[in-house]
Amino acid sequence: MKPRVFADANESLLTAYEEEVSGEAYFAALAEQHDGRASEALMLIAEMEVVTARLFRPVLDAAGLHPRSAEELVREGRDDAEALRGSSWTEFLTSMRDGYDAYVTEFKGIRAAVNPDFRPHADLLIAHEVAIIDFARAELAGDGNSLSYLHRYLEEARSFA
Repeated sequence: MKPRVFADANESLLTAYEEEVSGEAYFAALAEQHDGRASEALMLIAEMEVVTARLFRPVLDAAGLHPRSAEELVREGRDDAEALRGSSWTEFLTSMRDGYDAYVTEFKGIRAAVNPDFRPHADLLIAHEVAIIDFARAELAGDGNSLSYLHRYLEEARSFA
């Protein structure tokens, strides 16, 4: 996956936020398709999406941006998850490990574009994606502590003031 090119900074802000909201539904729906450790990890990632969206929302508000309705975004996330029904856990982990760097690049662009007061918010956006990638790498390597990357991010995000 390659980083997307946005028309302007506002489009990238709005897309990032909306994808966090739809991401909660996406990962929660994927968790329903799996069991055990995979389901646990996917629910943690869904929680990360919720926390990240909440912490990133002030950036949108300051820019006067209005996301699509939560209902529409949830439906989109669930539909995207349904399209992956039947994919293996290993396939999904590989797609995160190999493809999610594009989001990191996009989020670094957001960080560069936002008001300096909001750079900590963008840093969390980046950190959550890095945590998911690190988790996927560790999980694919058979690391029994792979979930620690997800837990660590959630701790960091919850302490964000």
